[in-house]
Amino acid sequence: MFDQMLLRVCLIVGSLITAVYVLRRVRHAKIQIEDTIFWLLFSGVLLVLAIFPGIAYWASRLLGFQSPINFVYIVVIFLLLVKQFLLSIRISQLDSRLRILTEQVALNQEKQEREKMDL
Repeated sequence: MFDQMLLRVCLIVGSLITAVYVLRRVRHAKIQIEDTIFWLLFSGVLLVLAIFPGIAYWASRLLGFQSPINFVYIVVIFLLLVKQFLLSIRISQLDSRLRILTEQVALNQEKQEREKMDL
């Protein structure tokens, strides 16, 4: 019984801290909307699981987990892995854009230097 209550308290505190932190970052314009939505949904899921632990019990029984905490950990790990994958995609795209822009800047500088020499 104590373990269940401790889990609920940890989930509630964790979700509230996450939501407050994300909202503070949004207010200071240091996080993009897509990331804000993800983190608010993530903290919302934790909050729902904390307030209604029956969902975790039901899902853990349905999926064959031995305990609801294992189900919660798997859900959290899965969501964070998805977020990590999406961030990897975004970093790859930004890396490609940066490489293209660097090449364009180098070509423009070379063109300007040639124009100066021709004058």
